[in-house]
Amino acid sequence: TRRQGGMHYTSVENIHKVIDPLFLNDLKDELNEIKQYKQPATLKKKAKAFQEKLAHLTFFDPACGSGNFLTETYLQLRKLENESIKLIYPNPSLDVGQAKDIVKVSIQQFYGIEINDFAVSVAKTALWIAESQMLEETKDIFYADWDFLPLKTYTHIHEGNAVRLDWNNILPNYVCHYIMGNPPFIANNARSKKSQGSSFGSMTVEQKEDRKSIFGTKGNVLDYVACWFSKAANYMKGTKIETAFVSTNSIVQGQQAVALWEPLINKDKIVINFAFQSFKWSSEASTSGTVYVVIIGFSYYDRKTKLLFNNDQKEVVKNINGYLDDGPNVFIKARRKPLNTILTMKRGSQPTDNGNLILSEKEAQFLKSKYPPLAIYVRRFMMGNDFINGKKRYCLWLKGANPSLLRKYPEVVNRVKKVKEFRLNSSKAATRKKAETPYLFDEVKDCKSNFIAFPIVSSGNRRYIPIGYLDKNVIAGNKLFEAEGATLYDFGVLTSNIHMAWTRETCSWYGPSYSYSNTIVFNNFPWPTPTDKQKAKIEKTAQAILDARALYSDSSLADLYDPLTMPKELLKAHQDNDRAVMEAYGLPVKGTTESDAVAYLFKMYEKLTNKK
Repeated sequence: TRRQGGMHYTSVENIHKVIDPLFLNDLKDELNEIKQYKQPATLKKKAKAFQEKLAHLTFFDPACGSGNFLTETYLQLRKLENESIKLIYPNPSLDVGQAKDIVKVSIQQFYGIEINDFAVSVAKTALWIAESQMLEETKDIFYADWDFLPLKTYTHIHEGNAVRLDWNNILPNYVCHYIMGNPPFIANNARSKKSQGSSFGSMTVEQKEDRKSIFGTKGNVLDYVACWFSKAANYMKGTKIETAFVSTNSIVQGQQAVALWEPLINKDKIVINFAFQSFKWSSEASTSGTVYVVIIGFSYYDRKTKLLFNNDQKEVVKNINGYLDDGPNVFIKARRKPLNTILTMKRGSQPTDNGNLILSEKEAQFLKSKYPPLAIYVRRFMMGNDFINGKKRYCLWLKGANPSLLRKYPEVVNRVKKVKEFRLNSSKAATRKKAETPYLFDEVKDCKSNFIAFPIVSSGNRRYIPIGYLDKNVIAGNKLFEAEGATLYDFGVLTSNIHMAWTRETCSWYGPSYSYSNTIVFNNFPWPTPTDKQKAKIEKTAQAILDARALYSDSSLADLYDPLTMPKELLKAHQDNDRAVMEAYGLPVKGTTESDAVAYLFKMYEKLTNKK
């Protein structure tokens, strides 16, 4: 039930990915430094000061669910406190008379907001149980006649809508130290639940209004989780509060990265101090869905050391940008025309026909054999999946067809009639308008010459998105982009690892899959300015890729570009092409990492846009 609301149960391991770099690692390091003091009086003094520090820290989870983050943080603080108690009272049996209020860390340092009333009760209970458990552990160090019951402590878990509440009424920002949590994962109204690769639905009317109250209409591209980032940024102003949230990776991709992070970083001067790049979220729930997330630690306080995590590999970096990379704070916005190439890329033709203009291979053969004059109107049709997997489908492409000819064929008349009925029943006025020409695709974007087909959605497991040339007589559907008149040089650059690195950085993702954009990824891509010799070399390596594919003509692009089955000839051809393209950019062939390439492209983008 809670997953229907975009809530995802957090494992202890993943909680530590948030709280360890946010504050816990620093606290552990501080305690270890205290333990190095040899003078008993100094050691005791430092340990007491550390315990007092722990007792005055406040923690806030504005999407606390069942209290997992707060409970685990409390347990970790109490363990640190128990360690400091051992240092303060090295001889418990002798020191018992000196001890007064020996336990100073309290569950009253922990604040939360949760919209689900039952979860509020669970969170409160979890904190009380944790308090009882840790009291028993302290008794093992320094026994005292403590009774946990009756309950004497008050929990600050509040029921309500965190997007609408004023957080200062829960905990004034001037006494808060850390904000953390795992806000709800719900896709924005423009994307389906498939976009996260999970079973989370899209936003309710109330949630859309919540988002509007934060971002206005400019926030329509944003997922619901973005509300918590904006609320936290406003709450943190004028303080040294540090925040770390788990989020679906969508908020650091494509349009969402621009809509959320550009104002936070460039206008509000928020700093990202640490981040985990996209990884698969593991859950201890019995019916967990698959979701890909990031963890972002941010504040107005600029840490000297910034940490970037990728598959648990930690790297110290200079700056973490809104795409969670070590690079400048540059944001790639949708652009109507390409930045520095005459090549254009457009989306293919959209049927909006309820399948009535689309034909299976068997249906196409039947119509062509029964009505030979129809053969010129039966064309090969491809969506992205058809193109990658070599699936054969066809369509009735009736552009320019003679009405008197088509009316002779009842199968065609019946299909066109069904298209008209389908479009008339649409809730969209534009679609109902297209019912006036039911024999045509909703959007007619056929090519006059051969073109490169570029799948909009494809598996992120592939190093290279499979692209290729199609004959002008093939009709590309709206899940393919068309680059008409593209040369071998264009093909070489587009299929290179340089362009793939740019794509991985700037595209959106549907779960683990690439979601390519012509306006954001292609139109903003900084093309190289090669010499004639370099251009000729790229043309040669591009042709070698096509030749390597031709050796396996019975294999689909899905077969050829599967990392497990990619032929060695094709892999070598791509690697040669990668080197040729890198040379055209003036990048060293050896030693240049993908991060280096992306940083270089961003600098090129900055220069090109400044000139414009």
